[in-house]
Amino acid sequence: MDLAKLFSTLSLAGEDIPPRSTTRPAGKPKFVKFLPGDNGEGMPETFFEDPRTFNPKPGPHGQIQTWGIFPVCALPTNPSESVTLTFDGIQMMYRTVSLWHTNSQYDNRGGKPWPEKQFMDVLKDRKREQLSKLDLAGLDKKDIVIKIRLKVRNLHCYTFTDLRDGAVFGPEVGYDYLPDDKYMLAHLFSEVGDTFGHLYDYGDKWYHEIEIEKIFLLEESYGRVQILDGKGMCPGENMRGSYRYQDFLKAYDTDSYTEQVKKRREILDCPNYKGFGKPPSLFDIDAFDIDQANERLVAALSSPNSVRAGMKAFTMPINPSAQDSRIGKLKKGQSIQREWDYESHGYWQETTSSTKDKRSQSACAACGKPGGQDLKTCSGCRAILYCSAEHQKVHWKDVHKKQCSRKYLEK
Repeated sequence: MDLAKLFSTLSLAGEDIPPRSTTRPAGKPKFVKFLPGDNGEGMPETFFEDPRTFNPKPGPHGQIQTWGIFPVCALPTNPSESVTLTFDGIQMMYRTVSLWHTNSQYDNRGGKPWPEKQFMDVLKDRKREQLSKLDLAGLDKKDIVIKIRLKVRNLHCYTFTDLRDGAVFGPEVGYDYLPDDKYMLAHLFSEVGDTFGHLYDYGDKWYHEIEIEKIFLLEESYGRVQILDGKGMCPGENMRGSYRYQDFLKAYDTDSYTEQVKKRREILDCPNYKGFGKPPSLFDIDAFDIDQANERLVAALSSPNSVRAGMKAFTMPINPSAQDSRIGKLKKGQSIQREWDYESHGYWQETTSSTKDKRSQSACAACGKPGGQDLKTCSGCRAILYCSAEHQKVHWKDVHKKQCSRKYLEK
């Protein structure tokens, strides 16, 4: 394996390429087993501990990230800012590549699992057992008020983090997540003031902290989803994450009018602003429209669940007629939606479904209240669910009349 060539593909060259570490944690691992030829070089020392008794240590703000397997430190500029992980990802990549090169027999799909997976499987089992014994005391049925802080759809990977112990919940991809569709947000907090983490987009990394501001009594809760307030316009997709966007905003505040217009245009060129329909001069980066925000919320609630196996992605094919090898066998009601962007020499593709969502995985299209088997189906399109006839009438007038099937409108 030519590692210099590998790093050149990652835009690293010369002095940018870090030297390969030849060190490893001292002592023998207390639990994981290595195959011949692997001595743990480049592996974080946490994996040498015993996962059955492993007790993660909080960072400087009392939070535990990524299961506590990586040490954290505060950002040096301001103690009120977030925390960063202090592990060497490049050395971990050296480790993985070098073991592949030596024809390692590690196999997470039925063979001898990698030591890292051996460790993580135990942590996940411990967390599953803890959650199975957890009494939510009705917390899952109580309304809450949350504040989402961006530390400055189905498009990018994401995770939720229980900051009390670092447990990570997300789609069933990778070895270090518990499946998020098997648990609820109520599993991530217990009282007012608790916070949990949300990471959106593994490439850019948009970090959010979600704080519980109020928990209503059960008799005062009715399940409605509503945006109460906000600040500023949404960042553009592909703007390199929370911390880069924070620098972007600082520069914007001191820029000339001409430079500010350029920055607005940069935001509006992002995929999530494709339908904005206004020139950069009319885009106010600091504006927040509560009515528009709730309109987008209503539109999201009345849309079908995303198809996890067909997340929206951008592809730049070598040949425009090339077939996408990622497309597997489609289920009933599923179809491939492809939208070409000729300026970017590629297309957006997503798998969508026209079938009705399962009641257990859905909510009222008008208010967002989860109703399970009590939800009633629109008799026209048979795809939208409601918690009451009253909400169906309101939603029909405001939204669904433009969405429902033509056959129903002709009745």
